Amino acid sequence: MKKWQLKRLSTGEALNEPQDLPDNWKNIFGLKASIDRLGDLTWAGHPDMGWFEVDVLDPVVDIQKVVDDQIAHFLMETAPMVAMDNTSMTKAKRQEWMDYRKKLQEIPLNPDYPNEVFWPTRPE
Repeated sequence: MKKWQLKRLSTGEALNEPQDLPDNWKNIFGLKASIDRLGDLTWAGHPDMGWFEVDVLDPVVDIQKVVDDQIAHFLMETAPMVAMDNTSMTKAKRQEWMDYRKKLQEIPLNPDYPNEVFWPTRPE
């Protein structure tokens, strides 16, 4: 992932942590600011300083939160299928949706959760 970091031009020393440029960066640096001029801020009264794009590792992903969010999304998405008496749906089809929702709710009970997730097959 690309971020911006303020560095000392003479030594390459990082002067802050990598970050996104603020939305109003042009206002901060003045009217002369353009993305290609951020590498040397002498024109803005900051000699020996410049902003540089740097690669940073993506933050650690909380896999359990991601999977929990997916389960919650699928449960919310399928709630109308079982919550209301849908006259166009047979009892057998409604039961399939209820079974699917039950299997979604049981995913966290797997002993290898969240590292291994066995997603149930969604009814048609």
